[in-house]
Amino acid sequence: MAILRANAKINIGLRILGRRQTDGYHLLETIFQEIDFADIIHIEVNQRGNFNLTCNQEGIPIDNTNLILKAINSLRPYLPDGLGAEISLEKNIPVGAGLGGGSSNAAAILKYFSSLCENVPDLFSLAVGLGADVPFFLKGGTVYATGIGDELRPVKIPLDWTVCLVMPPFHISTPWAYKELRISLTDTVKKTNISSFLRQGFSWRFFENDFERVIIPAYPQIGAIKTALLDCGALFAGLSGSGSTVYGIFCSDDKAVACGETLKSWGRVHICQPTGET
Repeated sequence: MAILRANAKINIGLRILGRRQTDGYHLLETIFQEIDFADIIHIEVNQRGNFNLTCNQEGIPIDNTNLILKAINSLRPYLPDGLGAEISLEKNIPVGAGLGGGSSNAAAILKYFSSLCENVPDLFSLAVGLGADVPFFLKGGTVYATGIGDELRPVKIPLDWTVCLVMPPFHISTPWAYKELRISLTDTVKKTNISSFLRQGFSWRFFENDFERVIIPAYPQIGAIKTALLDCGALFAGLSGSGSTVYGIFCSDDKAVACGETLKSWGRVHICQPTGET
């Protein structure tokens, strides 16, 4: 049996630059940072020709709408005839939390099953077809992303910090959040600036998430959690993706843990570390 870890991510800053004229997709820039908070995927390969998915949580789809099975279906033309598998998902990363759990699952599946393919597929192209965050998870680490999240460049930032994730008991719809930003196709695309910030030397004060200006008024709990993290001594606090997770950056495990204890009433709390080269 194979056991895969599918790590989550946070967004360090997220700017929405405009929309692509060709298809209406939103253009962005962000730093994707992989963290050691993960779903676990168990795979038992067989020769029965079917791929069956189970999950430890109710409410998680286990049909072809799940990104795990979508990833397998994208690989079908390359897999040996008759190959099948029993797949069990241990779901730890909340759905709709801005942590990329489903995308990470898909990338883990693409990497694992590509090793069983008779012809090597273009994993990056398959990943782009599955979702905007999936290409990042093929390699993980720390990546500066532009385009629709598919133009990726590894970057180095200090990783000597600890993350306190606060995950409220609700999720935020990404389509709703984009709609609320009201970015039309006629808007001029903004210039990127995170890369220029990085050339000046890394500083948390450079980063902000554009979604916060529409999400915090609609979900005041998000703003309250962010304020509470900063009051606890976080170096930085912000929304990940389009939410609903708010994270705080702390200079030590002890400070992150102490803050997490005080914020448990706001939702599920998890203390974790960034992954990648230091």
